[in-house]
Amino acid sequence: MNFKIVYKHIMTDPLYRNSLFNMASTFILGGLGFVFWIIIARLYKTESVGIATTLISIMTLLSSFTILGLNVSLNRFLPKSTQKNELINSTFVIVTIVTFLATTVFLLGLQFFSPQLLFLRSNLLYSISFILFVIFCSWNILVESTFMAFRAAGNILTKNIVISMTKLVLPFVLITLGAYGIFASTASAFSLGVLMSVTILITRFKIRPSIAVNIPLVKKTSAYSFANYMADFMFNMPALILPVIILNVLSAKFVAYYYIASMIQNILLIIPTATSQALLTEGSYDEDELKKHVKKAVVTIFAILLPATAVIVLAGNIFLKFFGKNYALEAFSFLQLYSISTLFTALLLISNAIMNVRHQIKSLIVANVFAAVLTLWLSYAFISGKLVGIGWGWIVGQGIAGIVSLGFIMRNLRIAK
Repeated sequence: MNFKIVYKHIMTDPLYRNSLFNMASTFILGGLGFVFWIIIARLYKTESVGIATTLISIMTLLSSFTILGLNVSLNRFLPKSTQKNELINSTFVIVTIVTFLATTVFLLGLQFFSPQLLFLRSNLLYSISFILFVIFCSWNILVESTFMAFRAAGNILTKNIVISMTKLVLPFVLITLGAYGIFASTASAFSLGVLMSVTILITRFKIRPSIAVNIPLVKKTSAYSFANYMADFMFNMPALILPVIILNVLSAKFVAYYYIASMIQNILLIIPTATSQALLTEGSYDEDELKKHVKKAVVTIFAILLPATAVIVLAGNIFLKFFGKNYALEAFSFLQLYSISTLFTALLLISNAIMNVRHQIKSLIVANVFAAVLTLWLSYAFISGKLVGIGWGWIVGQGIAGIVSLGFIMRNLRIAK
């Protein structure tokens, strides 16, 4: 009976429900992604894995750069908007145009950004498909924010199941493309999931597609969007730039080791990311209850994150051995440090959600720029120690940012009280 009461409470509380659905959907994406990368590690050379994971990181970096913070604006303003259709359409159109332009500039400047990826320009199919894949990656962020704003995170779960199942098949089909085949397998699966999500928005939520942009509506949220653009981009930037740095300073095989370890750590990161997104949504619906929502979010995150982190720290080498002995040998110590740092990152994500709800825009930007620059600088400064050095730089940078964020959270809870 107690279990039934707890289950009913969780499923009727929007913050718990959206958090758990979002976690479950990303756990499925990460869990089956784990199987996907085991297949990749067995089918392809380590150097090919390194090049492919660099491409995936660049695709994610470009989408983070071109999203312009509009995903968080959807999450924050869509719940109470009387112009939901116009807000969604305007966001998709703007992001599509900016993504196309930015990706084209990146391809033209490959000799400056990363000469080892110049093969993207040697084949017109590679160039065109790369641009489309980055656009769909940006759309993926937007559809997830839209579903969260509609309190319909169950659709994210459905989308990620489709993505995960598709990814398991494509590596065998695209094996002749080498490193680009690995990248295309991931990107094509994401594209299919996004197309399905757009169909759900049209049929179930009655969103009418349009290429029109409501400029006055966009202007109302422009300051908020820009602030979150800066904050989100800076938050994600270190992890996405590191593969390029490792490729240029160390070698492609170390990129592969780094990426597989970070993929396992990203499963941990799902927990605070999903819960902080739900915290932002619920705080947007009722800011007066923010203190209560923050407490629930903190309990939810650390009740799941602490034991999960302990498992990875103690048994992470077992997971890495699935990819090969070299992965376990080279990446385990880095994975331990990287996993522990998630506890500090969680505090930064909670404080970001609070600042978003309270419109503390300057603090949001400063906090994330500080955390990103410090973490990336320390990781690069210790790169002579290879992945272990990067791990120590990362944990120190995130640790300092997390302690500062904890002080901010406590101060805001005292003010609310």
